[in-house]
Amino acid sequence: MVMSPYPMGGLSSAERLIKGPSRRQVTGALCVAPFLLAGLPARAASLTDEQRLAVQRILQREIDTGAVPGICWSIGTASETMAEGAVGLKIVSPDEPMGVATRVALASVTKQFTSAALYLLQQKGMVSLDAPLVDYLPSYRYAADLTFRQMLTMTSGISADMACEDPVDGRLDGASLLERLNAMELVSKPGEHFSYSNCAYDLAGVLVSKLSGLSFEAFLEQEIFEPLGMVNTYRAGTRQDPDFAEGYQPKGKDWERAPLSVADKVFASGNLVSNSADLQRWDRALLNASLLSRATLEEMFRVPTLTSGARTIYASGWFVEPTGAIWHGGALEGYGNANLLVPSTGHAITVLGNTAPHGRWKPQDIAQKLYNAAALGPFLPPFLPVVHTTLEN
Repeated sequence: MVMSPYPMGGLSSAERLIKGPSRRQVTGALCVAPFLLAGLPARAASLTDEQRLAVQRILQREIDTGAVPGICWSIGTASETMAEGAVGLKIVSPDEPMGVATRVALASVTKQFTSAALYLLQQKGMVSLDAPLVDYLPSYRYAADLTFRQMLTMTSGISADMACEDPVDGRLDGASLLERLNAMELVSKPGEHFSYSNCAYDLAGVLVSKLSGLSFEAFLEQEIFEPLGMVNTYRAGTRQDPDFAEGYQPKGKDWERAPLSVADKVFASGNLVSNSADLQRWDRALLNASLLSRATLEEMFRVPTLTSGARTIYASGWFVEPTGAIWHGGALEGYGNANLLVPSTGHAITVLGNTAPHGRWKPQDIAQKLYNAAALGPFLPPFLPVVHTTLEN
């Protein structure tokens, strides 16, 4: 799969990796996302007509210009959903409109849940994220050299080569993943550089299963989805879903289907399906520290210091902007999404679409524009260009 927030160049079997504009190191001190919300003023229960109109103009423009077939979206706070809606089509032919409740493949937004699963296991005392992998996965050739936390912060040195998701003798599972990874060298010494790696998060999903004794999806269902009432969230390919948005890619001036691959449905770097309502439930749990403790959240959103001296804004499954805004995007051939939290004002914005990010269709930028158009707080500047690796070559 890929990092998009949109991660690194090329097409994998699971996600389209989209290059950021230009390589850029982050300068200046990074803000720590503030999760102590008790002192915030009360928020309006819903958007005003003027705010909603401003939001809808931005979204409708994406549809009218042919940037994406359909979008479902939501804006919420730590206590409720302020507004939600949908524009465009979930199926292009015959036309079926995107709905507020329509489910979409999350792609790399899945990484938020993969990361949270390991932080939950640490919170339960079942593992230390600073422990090397060797005690839990001794068959991995580099298990003694890198830690769980390095895996989650993309500083492990695990390759971005999507061959890790290729089948072995027709098998596509944790065992085939491990076999592929054992044939790959690390791209850098653990802790030295940031290098976005879907393979690292695929491996994280395998470790969630080993530590919990449950399948990756069963652990998420039991520990996250059920407690939060996320009834619309599931692993891709496990449900017959009548309200699932088809994925598309451009074909001239038209759209052609871009169905999920087998790998898209298997691996923990991007195999979840959800909708905007469920993501608001997830975001409220984060803003309120109702699932992960505040101490755990501060740890999860902490950006590591690289031994090379290079700079990164990637924490554990989230990008942390200098403003303190935190987000992650997702990109598959047929899907482009973003989930944004602004902890300083207690807002969450979700943007889910059914084509990969390209050109003007950049869901995380749309989320930032929605925040500003609705005037939810102080102006939020454009996000930093995505840096896929701090390695020079």
